Amino acid sequence: MDFAQTYTAEQETFRKEVQQWLDANLPPNLEIPPTFEDYSDELYRMGRDFRRKLGEKGWHAPTWPKDIGGGGLTTDHAIVIGEELSKRKIPTVPDAFGLCAPAISAWGTDEMKRDILPRMLRGEIIVWQCFTEPEAGSDLASLKMRAVKDGDDYVISGQKIFVGYKFGADYLYTLAVTDQTAPRHQNISAFLVPADAPGVDIQSLELIAGGGKRTIFYDDVRVPATLRIGDEGKGWWVAQTTLELEHGGTGRVGARESLIDRIIGYAKGHTAGGQPATKDPQAQQTLVDLYIGSHIGRLFNLRNYWMRTSGRKFVHEGSENSLFGKTYAPKLAAKVLDVLGPYALLSDTHYGPLKGEVENQQREATSTHPGGTPEIQRVIIARRMGLSRTPQEMQGSRDVAGTSTH
Repeated sequence: MDFAQTYTAEQETFRKEVQQWLDANLPPNLEIPPTFEDYSDELYRMGRDFRRKLGEKGWHAPTWPKDIGGGGLTTDHAIVIGEELSKRKIPTVPDAFGLCAPAISAWGTDEMKRDILPRMLRGEIIVWQCFTEPEAGSDLASLKMRAVKDGDDYVISGQKIFVGYKFGADYLYTLAVTDQTAPRHQNISAFLVPADAPGVDIQSLELIAGGGKRTIFYDDVRVPATLRIGDEGKGWWVAQTTLELEHGGTGRVGARESLIDRIIGYAKGHTAGGQPATKDPQAQQTLVDLYIGSHIGRLFNLRNYWMRTSGRKFVHEGSENSLFGKTYAPKLAAKVLDVLGPYALLSDTHYGPLKGEVENQQREATSTHPGGTPEIQRVIIARRMGLSRTPQEMQGSRDVAGTSTH
């Protein structure tokens, strides 16, 4: 099966420019811990500094217009940038700008679009997506957080969970109920809450999966009405702009190398019974199966990236992409364990395969809920394809189902 992708002469010329710029702006042989929780302050600052440089170049948000902080480039150029970035060891900077920026672009005030949005696109500020609550996971419309209007402000109280990462954020993209008497879906509003606002308490939330998360308590947090995204009571529709992307609609551009490629490389030199694991016919078949699966996932992402950047209408494609990724990750973990044995469960940098990267994947594979569980994605696919049991559900209405776990 041929997974090769062809490129234009213009893309290859641009690729050389990107490679040269990355060579000049990234330190060689940078060691990156397998989990974000293990990052040092220095490594994180390095990641932030690099992202700002990327933003100054216009390559942090390459296809967004130049006049608001993007690069004004074509999808062909963005593909090259994404591929070259994915080949390098670059400190991760977790950020929901790719989910929040489109919502601000579509629903935000003129002031947000002039000030906050360009800083997001240039990689200058960090935004966390704060949707999920302890009692409202896949059923996003059952939020408990309240935002009460008080003069020119809203006073927000409640809790969000499974949010953010080790280092802080500048804004919290938050959903809250602003009208307790209104019907579901018509009672929610969206806000950009400054993360350093009085009353915001961010606490650690330890999880089996690597990376860590946070739980956030909002204790009578005052937020100016100017930081509301969209009209009051229209938060559900604002959220759908985000959820359509979170459910796989963003797509992704990446190089052909992936974790499975590195695992295959490791297995070629890893001995089991006196010979490399790849000499075993069953291990060979398992690794080939995983290799094919990794490229199927890449093609799903490329298709959705193309659809998004070319303005195509999504039906079921976003959740289809999400569902494949959620089901492939645990399959990868189980089959890698079959090939590498208990060594795959070691995080030790000496004995653990790929210096603990495989062990981290084993834990990460247990978390299939972010952005909606596999079951929720199947429901969305069915509704979007007109396979549901009721006329309302068959319409695939975004007023019917919404999910998030961020």
